[in-house]
Amino acid sequence: MKRSWVVGILCLVAACGQIGERKQPPPSLYELSQTDLDLSGEQLAKGYCGSCHVMPSPEILDQKTWAKVLPDMRKRLGLYLEEDFGTPLPQDEGVPEGIYSSQPMISRENWVKIEDFYLQSAPESPIPQAEKIEPKAGIPGFQLEIPQFDFVRPSLVTMLRIHPETGNLWLGHRFRALFELNSSKGFSQLDSIPTAVAPVEIRWKDSGDFQLLSMGLMDPANDSLGIWSEFSQEGKGWKETPVFEQLIRPIHVEVEDWNGDGKEDYAVCHFGNHLGKLSLYLSQPDGFEEIILKNDPGARRSIATDWDEDGDLDLLVLMTQAKESVLLFENQGQGNFREKKLLEFHPAFGSSDFRWVDMDGDGLRDIVLVNGDNADQSQILKNYHGVRIFKNNGKGEFEETWFYPLHGASGLEVGDFDQDGKKDLFVIAFFPDSKQKPRQDLVFFHQERMGFQPFVLAQSPDMHWLTLTQGDLDGDGDQDLVVGAFDFNQLYQAPKGDWKPFVVLRNQLNP
Repeated sequence: MKRSWVVGILCLVAACGQIGERKQPPPSLYELSQTDLDLSGEQLAKGYCGSCHVMPSPEILDQKTWAKVLPDMRKRLGLYLEEDFGTPLPQDEGVPEGIYSSQPMISRENWVKIEDFYLQSAPESPIPQAEKIEPKAGIPGFQLEIPQFDFVRPSLVTMLRIHPETGNLWLGHRFRALFELNSSKGFSQLDSIPTAVAPVEIRWKDSGDFQLLSMGLMDPANDSLGIWSEFSQEGKGWKETPVFEQLIRPIHVEVEDWNGDGKEDYAVCHFGNHLGKLSLYLSQPDGFEEIILKNDPGARRSIATDWDEDGDLDLLVLMTQAKESVLLFENQGQGNFREKKLLEFHPAFGSSDFRWVDMDGDGLRDIVLVNGDNADQSQILKNYHGVRIFKNNGKGEFEETWFYPLHGASGLEVGDFDQDGKKDLFVIAFFPDSKQKPRQDLVFFHQERMGFQPFVLAQSPDMHWLTLTQGDLDGDGDQDLVVGAFDFNQLYQAPKGDWKPFVVLRNQLNP
């Protein structure tokens, strides 16, 4: 028995590929902690780090940042040192049991080797962005509008959606409210609907009713306050009927019919924090059956698609947090799904959003992805943050064919905004480099014959972007953009001026 896991360790540390490419499963952390093999720091890192996620290379962080990050990794392995005395334990900070090991999974000597490997191999300062096409000032084909409101309200927008029929803007607010704004009359307020927690997703029904996803706490938390509800008109107000409750910090819902019974099913991304999951709620005669497709935190967005063209729907999912990846859940029928990893990234990659769309007109959908989440323990500018296109080769494989460095890239919209037959991109950055000139927190990438040309606003308002959406605000047949602001300072102190929740980029294609 012992020989089998020793052989596994030797295979593991000799491997150069990713976890999914190895011929034998990696040993458990406990097995690693019991071995007396004389392994180098790099070999130990491949074993310990690679047992959970893609092993991070030392160059992804600088030495100073590694020195901040590594102690938490050590504690997760159950190893506490004298320097930890007097500091809060994970359970003191509300971390659930099982996240940090209750027993040492690594010896002090082996941990020192791993620590030395990263600290000695990492660069002294963060690696700068690679050379890139500098954005031009002024976004062609769009006119910037900053709506004026003559009342005070915190600019804490958590959701923006444009109604596909009325063109009205629906806005979710951090302080538990949903607003309907009249797009044809200066975004005057038509309705104000109280919500249990901050809204993040809405879906309208033909009857005029709607479904709403509210996430719970926005700050990192393991609470289960999230709720997916039906809202139906009752007199001059709205009646809320919960469909799913106690959701773990949910941020996205995909609605389709995965079991083929003609009724709506729901894929819910319970993003969570230390806890989370990806759940599929399949309709049954007496309600819904929850199928947990992935019992990990960090589910960010799911997209229904018939991947294998067999007539039923599969599911593409972006997983963030430590185990960053794009996963396919292939529908096997009878509520069974087979998981396949399409893309995999290191734990500091910062995946934030993705789309599944044909970018080059070859008839195959590609993966467009932004990565720039910087709300973790390594809040430095990272040269690998940006926008990427992974081309579909038609064999279930994807190759990165385009990358544009963009600090803090966090959200995107894809569309043929000038109707020239080619897909363009709008990207926002929630964690931009504030020192970059011109300001690069809202970038339009126009697809041209030789590639993508980036553009930024000629005059950028001093706002912090969290959300964006596209839709036809004015009924002229082209797609406009609305970009929502989230001002951190107004979380804890009253705003000092009138409400400035969003800006509009009005498409001038059909004036």
